[in-house]
Amino acid sequence: MITEILARPVLELFWLLYILFTFLITTVVKTKRIGRRPSRPCVLAVTHVGGFEPLFVTRASGHWRGWALYSMDWPNPIVRFLCRAFWRFGVTQDPLRKHAVNSRTLEKAVQYLKRGGSLMVFPEGDKFWERRLYQGAALLARRAGVPLIPVGLENALIYEPGAENLPIWRGFPHALWQTLKKRWIAVHFASPILPDPNLREEEDVDRIMRELEHVFRQFYKDFYNLPGPVWISPKKAE
Repeated sequence: MITEILARPVLELFWLLYILFTFLITTVVKTKRIGRRPSRPCVLAVTHVGGFEPLFVTRASGHWRGWALYSMDWPNPIVRFLCRAFWRFGVTQDPLRKHAVNSRTLEKAVQYLKRGGSLMVFPEGDKFWERRLYQGAALLARRAGVPLIPVGLENALIYEPGAENLPIWRGFPHALWQTLKKRWIAVHFASPILPDPNLREEEDVDRIMRELEHVFRQFYKDFYNLPGPVWISPKKAE
């Protein structure tokens, strides 16, 4: 507890630096907003084909104090710390920690949303080329009783498979330079998908994810000329 209290000023300092960086990058690369600006509270379900989507979504939404779900599995401890400072809600795929850590994070995220927050979630995870959607965004929207808003980025950087394995000192400058060469990036906010409290949670999450799949496939067709990701319910995956 004492360690957490002492860490907060450091996290806030790095978050302020991140916001300054976000403002600079999204000014150099003009950020366009297409669609209605999302109102809090909400879950922003964002396509994730490159590495800088959070910056442009933050600028376009105006949710400067919005957090995100992020992966705690980066091997570099500095990257893990920065992700925590920037986005706060960590999840893991580590089978030894997954259930305990992710359950705790999801509960904290639900409470944050109920207090009026907004949260970015990347339903494809870190590897969009696997063409798979995961249910975290829908689960959060359902449990918090808030809208889920699909978000797609037009003219954004697109990673190639394997880019996530580059060391940060090589991958980050390359991705930054490729992004800076863009003259503009448009952030598209689709119509909200609302949870239905009359359905059982499992049914409602499946319905939300099927609607999200439909919107994401259109984003992929319009913006990336790639096949969109698919939603496979846990029952079908068994």
